[in-house]
This record gives sequence, C-alpha cells and structure tokens, in this order.
Amino acid sequence: MKLTKNVVTIPDNVNKRTERWRLLSYLVVALFIASALLYAVYLVVDSERQQKLEIEKRRASEHLSAMRGQIEQRLQLNTLALRALRPEILWQDTPDRVRLQHIMDEFLGSNLDIMHVALAPDLIVKFVYPVEGNQSLIGLNYRLDSLQYAGILRAIAVKDVVLIGPLRLAQGPKALIARMPIFRDDRSLWGIASLVIDHTHLLEGVGFYQHPSYSFALRQAPSAMSPNPDVFAGIDDLFTTDSLITDVTFPYGRWELAIYPRDGQWVAMTADFWLHWAIGIGLTAVILSAFLMLIFTQHRLRGAISTIAYQARYDGLTDLPNRNYFSEQLEADIRHAIRHQQKFALLVLDLDHLREINDVLGHEVGDALLQRVAERIRTSIREDDLLARIGGDEFAIVLRDLNDPSEAEIRAKAIMNDLLHTLDIEHNHINMTASTGIAMFPHDGQEVQQLLKHAELAMYAAKSQGAMSVHFFDEQLRKSTERDINLHHQIIKGIEAEQFEVHYQPVIETETGLLTRCEALIRWIHPERGAISPAEFIPIAEKTGAIIGLGDFVLRQVLHDWKKMAEVGLDLSIALNRSAREFNDRQAASHWLNVIAAAEVPAERLMFEITESMLMRNKERQFANLRKLRDAGISLAIDDFGTGYSSLNYLRSYPIDVIKIDRSFLHNVPHQGQQKALVEVLIRIAHTLNMKVVAEGVEHAQQVEFLQEQKCHYQQGFFYGRAMPLQEFIRFAQKFNRDVLARQELD
Repeated sequence: MKLTKNVVTIPDNVNKRTERWRLLSYLVVALFIASALLYAVYLVVDSERQQKLEIEKRRASEHLSAMRGQIEQRLQLNTLALRALRPEILWQDTPDRVRLQHIMDEFLGSNLDIMHVALAPDLIVKFVYPVEGNQSLIGLNYRLDSLQYAGILRAIAVKDVVLIGPLRLAQGPKALIARMPIFRDDRSLWGIASLVIDHTHLLEGVGFYQHPSYSFALRQAPSAMSPNPDVFAGIDDLFTTDSLITDVTFPYGRWELAIYPRDGQWVAMTADFWLHWAIGIGLTAVILSAFLMLIFTQHRLRGAISTIAYQARYDGLTDLPNRNYFSEQLEADIRHAIRHQQKFALLVLDLDHLREINDVLGHEVGDALLQRVAERIRTSIREDDLLARIGGDEFAIVLRDLNDPSEAEIRAKAIMNDLLHTLDIEHNHINMTASTGIAMFPHDGQEVQQLLKHAELAMYAAKSQGAMSVHFFDEQLRKSTERDINLHHQIIKGIEAEQFEVHYQPVIETETGLLTRCEALIRWIHPERGAISPAEFIPIAEKTGAIIGLGDFVLRQVLHDWKKMAEVGLDLSIALNRSAREFNDRQAASHWLNVIAAAEVPAERLMFEITESMLMRNKERQFANLRKLRDAGISLAIDDFGTGYSSLNYLRSYPIDVIKIDRSFLHNVPHQGQQKALVEVLIRIAHTLNMKVVAEGVEHAQQVEFLQEQKCHYQQGFFYGRAMPLQEFIRFAQKFNRDVLARQELD
C-alpha cells in the first residue's frame, strides 16, 4: 500500500477481492429480495384464496343448516304419529284393533316414513301393523330380549319417546326405532308402543342424496364407548376431510351431519389463481432487474451522495455557502480571532425590490440576477474574506483581519456601488440597490447567532433609512430590540391578567340614520403605564406572533358582549379586525367557526376586517380560509381600502362583501375637490361590484351630507362617537336610536 499526497492507492488484487465480496453480498441481497417478494405474492394469493374459502364455507354452512332442519323436522313428524296413538290405546281397556288399523292406514298413507307399528302391553307384543312380513314379532317378550330391553327401560325411565338406530331388524333391513312408554291415568305402565322408521326413505325425502353441489354424511355422535362411529348414510370419507359438521338432535339422541363439495374441493385452482402467481413472479423479475441495474449504477449513487453533501452546505443557485455552513465557518473565524486577538466585521447585505423584480420580470430573471450579484460581490472582496447567501435576498460577508470600523463602512459602500453598475440580464437593464448592516467582532458579539442577529438588526435599520444605506449595530438598536421583546412579554402577561378590554365604536346606516353596526377595537389598560396606544403594541404583536392570542381574546370577548347587547334588544352586527398573521394557519377559519358555534352567536352578525395587503401574499391559503368563513355566513370587509396598490385586481376573486374607505381619503372632504372626486370613485367602484361601503373618519356634518349624496351605505367616525366600553356603548346606542326614531316621527 502506498500513500502519496493524501491519496491512498490500493493494490489490484485487493480491489478484485473487495469487488467479489461486494458482488456476493449483492447476490445474497438479491436472493433475499426475491424470496421476500415471492413470499409476499404467496401471502396475497393465499389471502384471496382464504377469502373465497370463507365465502364457500359460509354458503355450505347455510345448506348444512337447512338439511339439518329438514331431517329434524321429518323425524319430529314421524314421532308425532307415535304420540297420537296414546289416546287411542288408553281409550278402552283393550285397544280396538279395527280403529287402530284405520288410524295406522292414515299414517302409512301420508308422506311419512313409517314401516310398521308394534304395541306391547305389559312389554309383550300383541299388535303389529301391517301384519304382513311382521308375524314373527307377535308374542315377543321384551323382557327376554336383552338387546331391546335396555332401550325399553331407557324410554320408561325418561317417560318420553326415545329414538334409536339405525338397527338391524329381525325382518332383515336396518331402520330407526322410536319407542314410547304408555302410562295409565293412575301412572301405572300399560306397555310400550314402537314405531319403525325407514331412514333411507326419510333422507331421500329431504334430498339428502340428490343435492347438486354438496355431498352429505350421517353418523352417530362420538362417545366414550364409540369415539369413531360408522357412517350410516352418505359418503364414509366425509368425516376425515375438511368438511363442515353439525349436530342433528332428536328425542334423547344426537347424530353428526357432515357436508363437503361434490367436486372434492372447496376452492378450485382457477385461471385467476395462476394469473396472480404469474403477475407476482413477473413483478419479482422486474424488481430484481431494477436492483441489478442499481448495482451497475452505484457509482452514480456515490456521485449523488457527494452532490447532496455539497447541497447541504452550499446554495445551489450561487454556489456560495448557505446559512448553516456559513455559521460553521463563522464559528471557526471567531475561534481564530480570539486565539490571535484579531477583529473582523460581519456584513449582512439585503437586495432591494427583489420580490418586485421576480413578480414583474419572472423568477428566471431573478435567479440570473442573484447569480450576477454573487459574482459582483465575489470580485469586490478579498480572497481571504468569506461570502455566503443566507436568505432569499440576503448575503453575509466576513471582512477578516479588520481593525477600523470606518474601513468596514468604506468596503460596504464599495460593494454596493459595484452593484449599482447596470446588469444586463436577458435584455433587461437592471440597476441593483442594497442596504447593509454591520456588526463588529468582538465589540458587538462573540457568538455566531449573536453576531448574525446584530448584523441583521443593523441591516433592517439601514433599510428603514432608504436604499444604499449602511448602518452599524449600536446600543440603541439593542435597546429597541429589548424593548420590543419586553413589550411582547408584557402583552402575553396582559392577556393572562385580563388587562385588555374591547371597546365599541358606532357605525351608522346612512339610509335610516340608525346605529346598526359597531366595530370592536382592543384597548390595553396597563397597571403601570395606563392606557397604551394600539399603534404601539399592535405592530409588535404582529411581528412576534402575540397577535394570535390577542385576536382570540377579542373574538371571544365580542361573542360574550354580543349576547349582552342582544339581551337588552340591540341586534347589531360587530366588525372585528383580523391580522394577516392569523391567516397563516390553514385551520384558522375552522378554529374561529368552532369558537363561534360554541358561543351560539349567529355568524351572520359578525364581520371580519382584513387589510388589502393580506390579499397579495399566499393567495391560495388566504382564499381557502376566507371562503370557509364566507360560506359560514361571516361577512368580509377590506379595511383601509385604497391604501394598497393592487386591491382592485383581487376584489373580483376574493369573497369580499364590504369595503371600508380609509379615513385619510375623507380628510378635507368635501372642500378639497381632488379628495372629493377620489372618494366618489371609490364608492362607485363598490356599487359596481355590488359591495357595501363604510366610510371611516367622519368628523363633521358636511361629510355626512356628502356621503348621503353619494349613497355610502355606512358611516363611522368621531362625528357619531368614539370607541367606548360595553355598558357605555349600550346606553349610547339605545339613546341614539331612540332619538333618531323620535325625530323621524316628528318629521
């Protein structure tokens, strides 16, 4: 073995031996796969066969039960004839032979299986009918016949009919014998009446031998004395096969009845059976072929593994380190800088308007632009500096061995100026601008996540200053971040401590002048700071996600307050503001509807207000939630209508019922002509789209008169009233509507 420049050379014989072992292992795996697949095919085919077998046995079981019932019924009918003789025998001291013969002629002429009847007063046979062929029975003393006497004693003991057999008769053939003891009214024994039944005729009568699909067999029930009794009717081998067996019961006796298909098998090996096997074997061959192909292409898999390892560390578009790998490299830079007491600068550069470029020119142009930007930045930094793409439009740069922060700013501006040079991409001339945040090591942080966080905070501050801005992380940014975090925690605690309230601002119906709606507005009464403006805590709640808890609180409080209003006769519709962040959850609409249903408040009395900017992102998810709410009866309104830039493109596709004109449009209306015309256009748009209009910011009578002329459906503003707590609002609404109705009566 030879080692040269970190490359290990292995002798050919080792390679061949390794290859042989690899092929052998592959062969073993292939055989295992083939065996497993064939076993799986067997399980599938056998499962199907078992299902068919179960169906066939269920069908046979029905025929078996029917045959058993017919045999038992036939036996019962024959023994009933024996029971019918008792009154005739005891009618006189000596039975009337002529009358008995007449009765027996009726039995023998019916569709029964009786061969003859014998009467034995005092256990001696005195009467046999028909006599022909049975003369030898007359005078037979049962006490002297040990074979029959035991059966007679059993009948006397049970005092009922006892059926035995088939037995070989003295006359020759085998038959069933039913014996019934006859007792006088004083309970003394008169004698025995015996009925001989032709079991062959009985079984033929029930179709025992003639069934087209199944064969039957009968035998005595096994006992300790006779564990394997002989079959007396049907096929002998049926009880040794996979047949179905049931009991046939009769007076003080039991037989076993078996059933089996006439063709000798429950489920035949049909063409489908072999077809399934053929398909299974074919699939096994295909899978094995695929496995062998994988063996021959293993080098491609090794290449794929290398590619995956590369993609796990590098951005596939720009070939720059991604965020994870950059964090590892930044960690190494921190350790190196600490060890050598060096400083460096971390820059986070964010491209401006990349989303708009993707929307207007397409993602292909946007991707090409990112590649060109990466090339420009790479040529603008030193070889030993580190460059990575850590987000969709964000790049991170480590300027190593840099002592002066001013040098970092100069380098950052030089990089951004290089991006300003026109980039020609698919015949599009693009001047790219950016914003950069800078964090210095070790002054602004000595951990990876801390440095990245501070550089990104500085970048956001730079973006707020405008394009091509550079901003260093400083204590003010840190305090601002801490303040936001602290306020977030106070919001969470405030929800738990019930510091938030819901106030209601009246909304007036223009046509009637009545207060028919209101808007629910959240208010925060802090125990130390007093009332905190929504403009201060709502943006923080939006950014941190606390808005979800606030939204849930407002919804539940509104549902509670609506019921309070309804109790005093105020049947109002209430509007609630919904945040775009709340709609990120696919189950948001379902959750809200469940809360509303549990509160037993009509969904038609609620209106959810959304901003038109929400309609611009994640359209499919937003539409699904909005449609579910709209289908449930909740009205939907666009709040601050006209302040967005593409709302008209979405009004037709989204299920919107109401638009609320932002208060900024009513400023200086009707005195300012341009503002007045703009409001008129917005109202006409709503009328054209068959939507209701709510004008916000109504503050004086001239605006009320103007909105009435424009047929604006609803008005809201300080002219009518500010937002107020529930009880105050209830008193205000009742008085307001009473005054309106009173004026209308006077008019």
